[in-house]
Amino acid sequence: MLAMLAGCGGKKDASAERFDSQYCVSARMWAVHELDGGADGAYARGGAAALKKWWSEQLRYLKSSLEQAPAEIREAEAVNERAVRTRFTPLLEKYGFDFKRFEAQATRGEKAFVEQPPAEIVAADEVRTRYQDRVCGTGGSPPPAKVTFRPSAASKAYCAAAEVQEKGLEPVVSSRFDPEVFRAYVTSDSFSRALDAQVAAAPAEIAADVKADNAWVRDHKLEVLKDYDYDLRRLLLEGSASDLAEFTYFDPAIAKQDSRVEAYVSQVCGR
Repeated sequence: MLAMLAGCGGKKDASAERFDSQYCVSARMWAVHELDGGADGAYARGGAAALKKWWSEQLRYLKSSLEQAPAEIREAEAVNERAVRTRFTPLLEKYGFDFKRFEAQATRGEKAFVEQPPAEIVAADEVRTRYQDRVCGTGGSPPPAKVTFRPSAASKAYCAAAEVQEKGLEPVVSSRFDPEVFRAYVTSDSFSRALDAQVAAAPAEIAADVKADNAWVRDHKLEVLKDYDYDLRRLLLEGSASDLAEFTYFDPAIAKQDSRVEAYVSQVCGR
């Protein structure tokens, strides 16, 4: 009884407070901004001038993100912000925010830096991304489990079934998650058949995980999407911590199974 009373009108738990923090609110708003254009979208629509505008918006976001960052990831935010501001930005400025110029004129060292940044920068970006996905609900799923899988006789059929679903999602991604395109795909017979095919073809070592994962899609993920009219932007901006945890598989009831599936797909299917 005391526990129930404590949960009613009492202090928020730590995870809810972190989800509602200004850092996480800003992260989700930036995720929506990325959906609305982002570097690739802005550049494709407006060329170098549009990319320069988007880049300046990113610099402002990273500055405020660093100011708002919780102590546990502040160093990672600092490394990332400094790298973008002092290393990547001067390179883009040098070539007028024009990727074609960069490809044609950049030195071998400059290209190597962009293609494979120093380990410190990569690690910092991974730390902040994991926090934003796990705590802020910015859209990413749990990272692959730390378990080793090897190909088997069942691998080819399962990987092919998984690829069918990925290809089906491509028009949704290309549409930048237009709600109507998203709705059409996830409510289609082809999507349902793709889920069934993965369960039927799943190798023994992940059969239970795939079954749980795909049941979660039907019973939880699609229901959350439906609640927000299949509008990912609305979900990111208006969704609760539990809504986003269900959608991204960070809910404790499915996170372990999903991470095992991700590990298999990454290691065996090569995606």
